[in-house]
Amino acid sequence: MSGDRKPLLIAHAYGNTRARLQTVLAATVDAIELDLWYRAGQLWVRHEKRLVPLPLLVDKRMRGHSLPPLSLPFGKRLYVRLDVNGLKLPEVLQKVWGSKSLLVDLKGSYHLRQTLDFARTLVSAIREHAAEDWTTVCGQFWPVLEDVRKEAPDIDVRYSIEHVFQWEKFMRLVGEDERVRKVCIEHRFLNEERVRYIEEQGVNIFCWTVDDLTEARRLAAAGADGIISNDLELLAAMRGARQESELPSADLKEPLSRAGEL
Repeated sequence: MSGDRKPLLIAHAYGNTRARLQTVLAATVDAIELDLWYRAGQLWVRHEKRLVPLPLLVDKRMRGHSLPPLSLPFGKRLYVRLDVNGLKLPEVLQKVWGSKSLLVDLKGSYHLRQTLDFARTLVSAIREHAAEDWTTVCGQFWPVLEDVRKEAPDIDVRYSIEHVFQWEKFMRLVGEDERVRKVCIEHRFLNEERVRYIEEQGVNIFCWTVDDLTEARRLAAAGADGIISNDLELLAAMRGARQESELPSADLKEPLSRAGEL
């Protein structure tokens, strides 16, 4: 990674509830990350897993975020809540509508037919809201990402990496397809060898989830193209440092890939 680019500032999980979305729309960040599941032909925005067949959602408590409405503690680290009045992607797209960029993190794993249906439903929603230029799709279940790329080459796609097998697969993809140069990567997964490979291949990287300001500054100085954080104050501090350096601010109407390269 080289230090001649400023990072895009991305609020982690702030698109997952209506309350968080309202908060982040007024914040000084470039982009909003949200998590997306596909079920019954619908695009559901949430991080929690559903306890099938019960109408319950369960998840670990997320650092820096209060519990969603109608939540109850479950053990020391978990909580549960009713799966009612769910938030769907079209509602988020309508509320954001280009005021900030979106990073849509696809959750779950799916059978072949579901994978294609997920991709097509997602692409349709993005197109219906004219969101192609300010929405990026990422995730760790890569078959959906690959179907999105086939269905809509104009929509920005990033491969998410936090395990060795994903890294090895990504290196194979880079060799086979020159368009594969964008990733979201767990920042602790980076080491000297991987950073060197990223620099050699010209890979554009967003680092998650960075909640320590010193680490965020180190990654930015090293040339990370995006910083994903739960901490809005951290992102505001990064924004202030960016403005003080007199670098141009990110154009929120640009895709994440282009904005991160400014």
